[in-house]
Amino acid sequence: MKAIRRLSADAPVDAYRKAQRGSLRRMPLSEAEFRVLERERPECIVVEGDAVLVAEPRTDRIDLHYAFPDQAPFSKQFAPMLGRLAPRFTISDAPFGINLRLGDIKLRPAVEPALFAQAFEVTREWIRMELEQLPTAHTAAFPEGFALRAATTSDVEAIVQLIYDSFEDPTVSPRGWAEAVVDNARLVRLLEGGSSRAAGLVHLRPEDATTGYVSELAVHPDFQRRGLGEALMRWSLSWFRQQGLRRAALTTSPDNERAIALYRKLGFTVTEQGVDYRRSLDEDEVPQTLEKHNLAQRTNS
Repeated sequence: MKAIRRLSADAPVDAYRKAQRGSLRRMPLSEAEFRVLERERPECIVVEGDAVLVAEPRTDRIDLHYAFPDQAPFSKQFAPMLGRLAPRFTISDAPFGINLRLGDIKLRPAVEPALFAQAFEVTREWIRMELEQLPTAHTAAFPEGFALRAATTSDVEAIVQLIYDSFEDPTVSPRGWAEAVVDNARLVRLLEGGSSRAAGLVHLRPEDATTGYVSELAVHPDFQRRGLGEALMRWSLSWFRQQGLRRAALTTSPDNERAIALYRKLGFTVTEQGVDYRRSLDEDEVPQTLEKHNLAQRTNS
């Protein structure tokens, strides 16, 4: 009979397992995704004690994921851990900088001082809304004169212009949209009838094995209040069901009353509220941001 080998109580725990134990965490990477990053880009993972900080390179930004035992270690360890990660990237790697998402807005007063001390700025507040069960059928009737089609690489310029016309602070560069068009056939475009002008678009992706995520939905200001947003959403829900998904999710700004009313009409409910932060990799911009934070602190004290 083979002897049973007992692991000692202090046997090392790998970074992924540690990340699952943190009470203050946002680690959306699956284990498979984490292992790929761990194998191919080990410099993107920093571990100190029970704290884990992960820099996930995207097309034009770095998404920062984190796991800390609680708020006190975050305040103490975040700066030195970021100091090990940030120098490994340049502005050419990520023109949209380092982005961090806080998924529990109640923790904002506790974590924001540590973020501001590292030149992070608030980019937006958001709410997450979810639809627990996709409808069995949805009619996506677009207004007369408009048609829906898949986007191609030749549409990138028009898509980028639509995004910049529709949002105050776009978070995806032209390079990012070009990659989305090439690699993701779920990017579609709505055209004004009789012309090639882009009136709206929706970008869809699976979030997990059961949930479809509406990562972008835009209707040009010139074409709003015509039912295009609702038609795009109904089409999206139908598309998710065709892919075998059961649920849907999205995020929007908490002050976007018209969008929230539409999502509630379709059955979505609010499940989470948080804040997005960004830190530039521009060496000239970082001290300017720190000075702005210091000025605000002096003004409020």
